[in-house]
Amino acid sequence: MAASLLAIALFVALAVSPSVQVCAPDCTGVDPLTKVRDPTDCTRYYVCVDTSGTGVLLPSIDPVECPDGQYFNDQHTNPRCDPISSAPYDFCSPLCNPCEAHCTHAGEVTPDPTDCSTYYVCLDDGHVLPVGCSAETPFFDFMVGECQTDPTLCFHYCDVCEPHCTQQNERVPDPTDCHRFYLCTPPTMSSFLCPHEEVFNRVTGVCEAGATCITDCPTRK
Repeated sequence: MAASLLAIALFVALAVSPSVQVCAPDCTGVDPLTKVRDPTDCTRYYVCVDTSGTGVLLPSIDPVECPDGQYFNDQHTNPRCDPISSAPYDFCSPLCNPCEAHCTHAGEVTPDPTDCSTYYVCLDDGHVLPVGCSAETPFFDFMVGECQTDPTLCFHYCDVCEPHCTQQNERVPDPTDCHRFYLCTPPTMSSFLCPHEEVFNRVTGVCEAGATCITDCPTRK
């Protein structure tokens, strides 16, 4: 047991590489004021700005919505919003869920989407190991992949009160009502009510009479 714990501790100490698949806008390697895609929604984008005068570009705090009926075309030489009617069939992929941990290989570190004092180490078996930041450096900087003292560098893209669609025909729970779910057709989604007061089972993706009712947010009024 002691040897196992020692191995885990050593693995954590060496795991200092931030995940390249974090579900967040990416301003690396672009020019100031460049528009970059919102990886969670193909109808939105962020603007990259040097806010500190150090040459480091950061995305705008909030995304910018394309006009109705348009999507963000990041494949254009000048990324812009274009009509969905002229978009390629896969214009809205890939998408990612900002409320899930994302790993590509063992040794990466990735943020806990809802707790900035915790991060995950990606293991080689596909699982993740949660690790807490210390009291001296309580906030995890998801871009650098280490704990530090600035809370503004926390991962803040997960809103548990919003449904997150990542692929066609996916069923995702309504975070406010366990009797409802959404059918995903990115960039849109449709709300459905389970019949006979059944509950949407998040594991099986279907409505069931005996499923456990789970809500992430207060029920809508």
